[in-house]
Amino acid sequence: MSRSVVSFHYTLRNHQGELLDSSIGGEPIQYLEGVGQIIDGLEEALTGLPVGTKRVIMVAAEKAYGKRDPELVRRVARSKLPVEKINIGDMFQTDGDRHSSIVTVAAIEGDEVLLDGNHPLADQDLIFDVEVLNIRAAREDEIGHGHVHAHGEHHHHEGHGHHHGHEHGHKHDGEGCCGGGHDHGHKAEGEGCCGGGHEHGHDHKAEGEGCCGGGHEHGQGGCGCGGKH
Repeated sequence: MSRSVVSFHYTLRNHQGELLDSSIGGEPIQYLEGVGQIIDGLEEALTGLPVGTKRVIMVAAEKAYGKRDPELVRRVARSKLPVEKINIGDMFQTDGDRHSSIVTVAAIEGDEVLLDGNHPLADQDLIFDVEVLNIRAAREDEIGHGHVHAHGEHHHHEGHGHHHGHEHGHKHDGEGCCGGGHDHGHKAEGEGCCGGGHEHGHDHKAEGEGCCGGGHEHGQGGCGCGGKH
């Protein structure tokens, strides 16, 4: 099956017009068509656009990071987290049998912490200002591995990067804030918290049973393109 690799720049805003992220001034985003490296609504809108196209694309929450799931919010003992100093907004990577996910500290209540496994952009309609820079045929190894390879790279990297091309702690892998799994992670050991696919890469682990246990996948990008639930 033939697939294309698309390269584009983007600026991301929420429905209120607040700037959330941009690849301008950095590396453009690259994605392999049809493998879920960027959110569905954005890929659908980019499909078929010729090189040089500039367009404002509005993506409804349902085709971005979905609606918030209250079951992904869990209360855990503070002692389960890998660091002593915890702040609201901190992110931790959790390990499960099948998935790895990112949870955010939503509240701190004495000896307990409220962890939210929803993507930070869940429930939000997103506005992308994009410019299509390049389209090329994907190589066989890229199709086989399911992601874009950097120039001269022919081996498979597990957990291919923030899948946004700069490292915000959301994984990019040469694709700004639109890629697959994030990479923040303080890690939580034991059962997975939410079963997502983020990695935000500090790599601290929390002990014991996980918090949320679902099988939901962020993929993406902490910015606004990457992956799907």
